[in-house]
Amino acid sequence: MASSTVSEFRQVFLIYCLDRQPDGSYVALNRRYKPVGMTSSEWVKYEDFPVRFKFKRALSQGQVAALSYKGDSAPERIYLYNDGCIPTDSSSDWAAYAERLGRLAGYKIVVD
Repeated sequence: MASSTVSEFRQVFLIYCLDRQPDGSYVALNRRYKPVGMTSSEWVKYEDFPVRFKFKRALSQGQVAALSYKGDSAPERIYLYNDGCIPTDSSSDWAAYAERLGRLAGYKIVVD
């Protein structure tokens, strides 16, 4: 019988961060650094899966900072939350995460 790992739903299905790839595309990752929804504990090569996307227009530093839980404007890895502000821990953490997610949801993307 295969071994199982117990996770919270949010660790698999909520966006933890956006990770920029060498070609400028992004992958939306869960808390396990896997594409959102992926439950595997194995190493994942993002390019092997149809999970990458590009923003129609490059995000400005201000847009990146508004998505980042800590206001960081570095576009390489944009964290929507961290272990100090887990969205499911409090209503205020959820509201802050939902605001960032709402911003993200409004951006246009290009997919292959």
